[in-house]
Amino acid sequence: MGTKWKTGVLFAVVTILLGVVGTPRAVAQTPPMGPGWGSGQHLDPATLETVRGTVLEVQRSLSRSGAAYRGVHLLVETTSEQLTVDLGPEWYVDEQPVRVEAGDVVEIVGSRIMREGSASLVAVEVKKEEQILKLRHRDGTPLWSGKGIGQGPGQARPEARAGRRLGGVHVGKPCPRASGEPYVSGVIRDTSGLPVPGVSITVEPLGVTVFTDLNGEYCITEITEARAYELIAELPGFGRLVSEPVTLGQTARIPMDFVLAPEIYEEIVVTGTRTEKPLAEVPIRTELIAKPFIEITSARTVADVVEFTPGLRVENNCQNCNFSQIRLLGLPGPYTQILVEGQPSVSSLAQVYGIEQIPARMIERVEVVKGGGSALYGSGSVGGVVNIIPREPTATGGVVETRAELMGGLPQYSLSGAAHWVGADRQTLATVFGQLDWVKPIDVDGDGFTEVSSRRFQALGGRLSRFLLDGRAKLSADASRLAEDRRGGNLLRLPPHEADIAEWTDMTRHAGTVTWFHGVSPRFDYRLTVSFADTARDSYYGSGRDPNAYGVADNRLYVVDSQFNHHVGRHVLSWGGQFTSENLMDCQPAYGRLVEATYRSGGTYLQDDWSFNSKWELVYGFRIDKHSVLRKAVLSPRGVVKYSPRPGLNIRGSVARGFRAPQVFDEDLHITQVGGGGQVIVLDPNLREEKAANYTLGVEWTREMGVGQGRVEANVFYTGLSDLFHNVEADDPATGAFEFLRMNFGAAKVYGIELNAGWGMGDTLVLQGGFVAERARFAGREPDFGARDFFRTPDRYGTVTITYRNPNVADVFVGLRYTGSMRAPHYAGFILEKRLEVTDSFLTLDASIARTFTVSSGQRLVATLGAKNLTNAYQDDLDRGPDRDAGYVYGPRFPRAVLLSVRVEF
Repeated sequence: MGTKWKTGVLFAVVTILLGVVGTPRAVAQTPPMGPGWGSGQHLDPATLETVRGTVLEVQRSLSRSGAAYRGVHLLVETTSEQLTVDLGPEWYVDEQPVRVEAGDVVEIVGSRIMREGSASLVAVEVKKEEQILKLRHRDGTPLWSGKGIGQGPGQARPEARAGRRLGGVHVGKPCPRASGEPYVSGVIRDTSGLPVPGVSITVEPLGVTVFTDLNGEYCITEITEARAYELIAELPGFGRLVSEPVTLGQTARIPMDFVLAPEIYEEIVVTGTRTEKPLAEVPIRTELIAKPFIEITSARTVADVVEFTPGLRVENNCQNCNFSQIRLLGLPGPYTQILVEGQPSVSSLAQVYGIEQIPARMIERVEVVKGGGSALYGSGSVGGVVNIIPREPTATGGVVETRAELMGGLPQYSLSGAAHWVGADRQTLATVFGQLDWVKPIDVDGDGFTEVSSRRFQALGGRLSRFLLDGRAKLSADASRLAEDRRGGNLLRLPPHEADIAEWTDMTRHAGTVTWFHGVSPRFDYRLTVSFADTARDSYYGSGRDPNAYGVADNRLYVVDSQFNHHVGRHVLSWGGQFTSENLMDCQPAYGRLVEATYRSGGTYLQDDWSFNSKWELVYGFRIDKHSVLRKAVLSPRGVVKYSPRPGLNIRGSVARGFRAPQVFDEDLHITQVGGGGQVIVLDPNLREEKAANYTLGVEWTREMGVGQGRVEANVFYTGLSDLFHNVEADDPATGAFEFLRMNFGAAKVYGIELNAGWGMGDTLVLQGGFVAERARFAGREPDFGARDFFRTPDRYGTVTITYRNPNVADVFVGLRYTGSMRAPHYAGFILEKRLEVTDSFLTLDASIARTFTVSSGQRLVATLGAKNLTNAYQDDLDRGPDRDAGYVYGPRFPRAVLLSVRVEF
């Protein structure tokens, strides 16, 4: 134990040393750090240059919420490089008479900036033949300032010089001169002293908005009473500015001048409040795993995508079939809700292998919310939420990738691809994806029985989106088909009933979602979603060559979800409801198991996101859920507070209550082999819902450090559980299976501290680390082994990652994962008597290097060489033979593997 403790302390020290500097913008994975497309950064004319090349692609960045397009960019190939060129907002570019398209030869005048580790060119003008597209003044000031700021939910596009009211927005109204009417006026300038046109000035809580004119001047006359107000100045490309409270209306005029600084690009996330927010400003703690990180780590499924997230563990739960689940801050899988674009469309049956059956090819990014502070998600999400955001194209093109992997001396293969199409009017977007995986069985300990199951996986899906109502609405539809044939045990070439042990499933899942988003006005938007998923499974869970151990299951899930957002002053009031219906039929004749049930759950919620001044933000609300197996509805209050006493310092706290209903979850449907017989879990007729209360408190500090940006973060967490679900031995000798009874067992608590730190130099070099020290204990001794500690829950675990990106050289990734010692139950079979084991700790190392080659105009080839679990850390006390306890597995999911992948982008 002394050595293991020292290893854990050493890992924590490494994390703290990295913590002298921190991850950019509180991002779990690497964010771009350059200015956005609308940057108002003024340029030194001495830095201007002229480049000539061919336009490979016209790109347009999209708002994920379904709002209008944000910006237009060009991918230009010169004689020496490929260069991204920033033009400007779509509404401005599209209004100009000069059209730039793929294949055009252009001459561009602009200035270089660094973004995502490579140079981009901010264009002043683009010359095509004899036509010139003018975008900025020579000092970088946008020509569109004062003409509009985009259009969509939460934004208003002013009509030039219109003297009328547009939905609460006042434009171009002249200031009074001698009337004595109270008003406030001023000038908005940038950091160089030049006036900035087109800035929106909003008076809160009055809710009146005006815009600066071409001289940067504004005037607000609608001062209804003498009281304290705040003025908010905003313009895309500049940082948002909020004034200190000032009393208006007592005198004829109050001058209020502002200086706006250029903003730095920030990642936008949506999961915490289901509204778009910059990651650094979200009140609910969120980790972001972006597509570049997914690609550089060679992730194949969502299980691979999330395993380097601080505070999160992906664990293997079965020696035969490699069933895996996610633990978030010490809580087991059922307390973490898996969502696909905000919808709980992964059903009970699909959850058994669900995180390994969502292909990385369909994922744009993953957002991980820690803690249950948001009332928008289900009753069981007190541990947190893992939200998978599917890919949506910004340009027509595609990608094909082939991958070969050598694991345990056996080759594994994967083939994936996607095709994207964007309509000529930019209003219709379509994408299709596919992925094929072949995983060969691996016998690690040489006993003739698998530790890595055989798998053949197929995924096919698509997404179609259409912008409507002048870009204020969006209709999206998704459809997918996932199919997997998985088998573990021995004698895999024979039918399952001729093997000593066989766990075999042939599963097919069809799913579809339709979402309607409508930004009715800058003050109101709503979203309606309908989801459907059908999971069908043929299976064999048996031993001893039992011919009757075949089974069949079918699981249908329907979800209807709604959210309505009211933007009122400093409040975003969200309310809505969700209804789910899940039909389950599971038949295992060999064990006398027949489950036919329908579970229905209806929930409604109300949440207020209130930024009551520039330093404080409060998100509070509640859910009321009624489950068909419960007699009464359950109230779950939740809340989050964020305090930012100064720039770069955020303090967050959250509280959440929730419950788990006594229904069949993934563990009930996953039947492992114990001592040569099947394991069946039976529900106690008096089983009550399990209640949970979660509390978190964290401090996050970010600042510029040298040529990069750093972050240090510390979070403490506590979860109290009551009426805990627990399985105790209750075998009935008259059956052919070994029964466990699921019953309520007292209370428990999970508490600890999470430390995260790192340093990032833009998107070029990022170092980060996370370490968790926790305890998970029962209030009393559990009845099976007399233990106080949670099973399979290490007291210490963490990650360290290093990413380096250089498009002219290579992209490099190094990742380290540490898992401390834990207690694992070990049932009799291979061993004579059951016992509680104390496991070893593990340290795994992953690494990869990728090189990008330009094949031809608009085509790239990316070759990646990598290795997973280079240390070959793997459990060394596995049970052997047909009587093994397949649930006694706790180490890394896979042994050492070397991989080579080739990706073609076009």
